[in-house]
Amino acid sequence: MNGKETMGLRVENIVMSFERNVVLDGLTLDVPSMSFTTILAPTGSGKTTLLRIMAGIDKPTSGRVYYNDRDVTDVHIQERKISMVYQQFINYPSMTVYENIASPLRVSKEKLSQKEIDERVQNIAKLLKITHVLGHLPEELSGGEKQRTAIARALIKGSEFIFLDEPLANLDYKLREELRGELKTVFKGSTIVYATPEPIDALSMSSHVAYLSKGKVIQFGKVHDVYTKPRLREVGQYFNDPPMNMFDCSLSTEGGSARVVVTEELKLDFSKYKGVLREREYVMGIRPQDLSVVQNRVGMISFAASVEFTEIVGSSTTLHLIHRGNKMGIVIHQPEKQHKRGQEIRIFLDPGRVFLYGKRDGRLLIAQGQVVADAVPAS
Repeated sequence: MNGKETMGLRVENIVMSFERNVVLDGLTLDVPSMSFTTILAPTGSGKTTLLRIMAGIDKPTSGRVYYNDRDVTDVHIQERKISMVYQQFINYPSMTVYENIASPLRVSKEKLSQKEIDERVQNIAKLLKITHVLGHLPEELSGGEKQRTAIARALIKGSEFIFLDEPLANLDYKLREELRGELKTVFKGSTIVYATPEPIDALSMSSHVAYLSKGKVIQFGKVHDVYTKPRLREVGQYFNDPPMNMFDCSLSTEGGSARVVVTEELKLDFSKYKGVLREREYVMGIRPQDLSVVQNRVGMISFAASVEFTEIVGSSTTLHLIHRGNKMGIVIHQPEKQHKRGQEIRIFLDPGRVFLYGKRDGRLLIAQGQVVADAVPAS
């Protein structure tokens, strides 16, 4: 935490075991107050388990949970001012959308009048664009409307902490894209913790991101900071959409220069970084967005690659290529021509856009032209 952020939620030394299976292993995380923090990790990494512990649904095997410096580890979920939205469209099937949204207010200790309840329901429904279905039953709704209803029910409580467990997972691409744009603005005034395996969710909505691996948070920070300096190879590869390309490479120091070599055609002059290049083997990371089929900057290098297949997602196209046995993806917006399977094309790369990781420990050494401050040469 830096001095400008106030801690809203803290989990400390959390261990969660199911028989002999350790899901969370001494995990500690500080979530800033009023932040939109995404817990990012592949499926099966323990995101939902962590979210349930934070919310008070499950109790950890060991460790403590704090809300605003108050230990709430043993506080029952009904005594916590929280809301939770699940991956499944969980609504009360026999109640109208209106009553689903109003239900938390009807059992609230605030004892609100019908007029106050109606005003809040109408405001939330307008915000989430479901006013037209308030009189419908959940079974009459589309998937997007069902999830909007669940989100509205979570929002209307005015909870201090809101937990979202992959709430967009069961929606089609178009609806997910639409809701991403809206969720960033509707969740205000609360501390949000959002669990997802989708990097695009964190990149498009969050203020902070925590990457979970092997039961621990291995990197946490503001989204921009983690994205521009993913400190471990695992984070760098995963925290991009599509995933960052990774190439094994070796250091060549012939003639006093220092070159990082993937293939004879794909090699970069890294002589100015000789001070941190003390090993022979590295991994080079290149984002698909930083490769191009045209030379649009001075100093770019080029290499040949053949097309394996083309993937169109929304407004962008990903070309899946292979270069001397190295598979890679490249993002093209509004492609001018079709690329056929097996076709050989030229790919252009700006050497100043690459990431370099240690092969042995996976730690980031160079990030897009900058030596990482704590990159310590191996002895």
